[in-house]
Amino acid sequence: MKDRREQLLEAAAQLFVQHGVRKTSVADVTRAAGVSKGSFYLEFSSKDALFDEVVRHEFSAYLADAAARVAQDPAGGRLSRIYHHSVHALLHRAFLRSLYTDTSGALTGLLHGRGPGHYRPRVLLGAEFIEQMQAAGLIRADRRPAAISHTLSTLMVGPLLSEPLLRSEGSPPLADTLQAISSMITDSYECASGDVEAGKRAFAALIEAMTEAMGEDLPSVIAPRPAPGEPTGGGHR
Repeated sequence: MKDRREQLLEAAAQLFVQHGVRKTSVADVTRAAGVSKGSFYLEFSSKDALFDEVVRHEFSAYLADAAARVAQDPAGGRLSRIYHHSVHALLHRAFLRSLYTDTSGALTGLLHGRGPGHYRPRVLLGAEFIEQMQAAGLIRADRRPAAISHTLSTLMVGPLLSEPLLRSEGSPPLADTLQAISSMITDSYECASGDVEAGKRAFAALIEAMTEAMGEDLPSVIAPRPAPGEPTGGGHR
């Protein structure tokens, strides 16, 4: 059975996606979660604090899901499979999808807050990880790690941002697009051999480090921007 805190986090994530952060009140969240308003304040000091914790909760769940998918895949240590599982884990979390694709400002997405410089170290496959994959013989040694990392950054976020703009009646399913990108990664970067288990270990270590780094820093970076004329301090009612 879910505890009170979990109920509030899940209800808030759903309401923030449906109505936006500013239009969702504490009363809305407690009503949806079946929790009293007094109980809410035993868990969170304000709606801002709730939003911070929703971000932590959703990213932690996403990272755990991606790690599990990679671990369970016999070929999961390969770069193309890591890309595949990371994107599919992201697609399964509506709150996170909205952070990336929110152009209305209702959630204030990662790319609409303080900029991609704050976002990049936490959710993208960095050059150090790519170097570990090269050392395991999984990625071609003649490819620059920084260039691969930047390309993967674009390929991780690009489909999510472009899908609402480019989708038409004749567009293929997003799953087909992601599979095509995975094949491109295989052709461009991967070696035919290599230590797949070492690749899994490298990804597991990356996930662990990202989860630890997320800690207290991530919510301060991904905070709702005040509306014009709205004060920047204090909590939302």
